[in-house]
Amino acid sequence: MNRAVIRISVLTLAAWHATYKLMNMQTCPYCKEKIYSNALVCRYCKRELPDPTRPRMRSMHWAPAVLATAIIVTGSAFIAYEFLKERRNWVDRG
Repeated sequence: MNRAVIRISVLTLAAWHATYKLMNMQTCPYCKEKIYSNALVCRYCKRELPDPTRPRMRSMHWAPAVLATAIIVTGSAFIAYEFLKERRNWVDRG
């Protein structure tokens, strides 16, 4: 009888673990609602969820912004330097 109880408890534990794994929740990346981790489509916003096994590409959208900022700052510094140099010439002449 002791073996039967152990077998039942092991089977119950395995079933509980499988159920818990299915019931594990995650957050939808689009609507931020809690959904099941094995869901393919969000039940709230009806959008297809990204495949978790596919590696994500890192975003490179910041590179043009950094380049534009560097150009603007460099250009502004150059214009300010040239203005102050010319102003010094005006003061020396007058």
